[in-house]
Amino acid sequence: MRSIKIFNNNAVSTVMPDGREAIVLGNGIGFHKRPGDPVDEQRIEKVYYVQDEMQTRFLQLLQNVRPEVMEAAEEIMRMGAKAGLTMGNQGAISLIDHISFTVERFEQGIVLPNLMLSEIRMLYKKEYELGLRALDIIQKRCGVALPEDEAGYIALHLVTISVDRSAAYDTLKFVKGTLDIIKDTYGVTLDENSIDTMRLTTHLKFLAQRIFRHEDWKDDSMEDMYRYLLEQNPKNQECLDRLNDYISKTFHYTLNQQEKFYLLIHLTKVLQLGE
Repeated sequence: MRSIKIFNNNAVSTVMPDGREAIVLGNGIGFHKRPGDPVDEQRIEKVYYVQDEMQTRFLQLLQNVRPEVMEAAEEIMRMGAKAGLTMGNQGAISLIDHISFTVERFEQGIVLPNLMLSEIRMLYKKEYELGLRALDIIQKRCGVALPEDEAGYIALHLVTISVDRSAAYDTLKFVKGTLDIIKDTYGVTLDENSIDTMRLTTHLKFLAQRIFRHEDWKDDSMEDMYRYLLEQNPKNQECLDRLNDYISKTFHYTLNQQEKFYLLIHLTKVLQLGE
């Protein structure tokens, strides 16, 4: 294998043994190399096969992204892979692009508040912890100390690398929208660190996933307990009606009685509505 083009110290293009053109990444793989030099296969950490629109986008990134930004992105991707995340090519390119844009924006004094930070912390705890570690990597590599809001944005990118992007954002939108309605209806502030709030958030996450997969769930054995919980607080019915209206209009799904029942169980715990 010989290099065709040297993009930076850590990225070169080459022709793989099977004859396909690819861009290979690895620490120092392009250091002091020129076109035609052999590629040190021991240094290859990631391979991007050149095809379709991904080729154009990735080539543009390599030509415009600063080497230290690329190094930070590569270290974050290795960290994510060690944590069990599936790092697909398209998602990895998106992460590199995001980090590059974030560093440039921050250096220009532009800070974007993350309005979904608390939901990201609760819903994607592992990815959020990786996001915090990513901030340390970016500071070490790029000399930029990004705020905690950016850990949430990076966490969301790590989530979308491993799962369908639209499903991840729809789930987050679902959870944030329902929690906002709950807090507004009862006039409360939820403690995101409490076990009951985390259980409520987890329940909403799985409810969202079931809705998006169009799974039907029926269990007629809860009628008496459902009525009992419903009558414990006059705002319970109002909250369920508002939630159902929001979910119906936004996600085109109508909650059935069993789903309302389990929501009431979690609401009773987290808000202590029965007292």
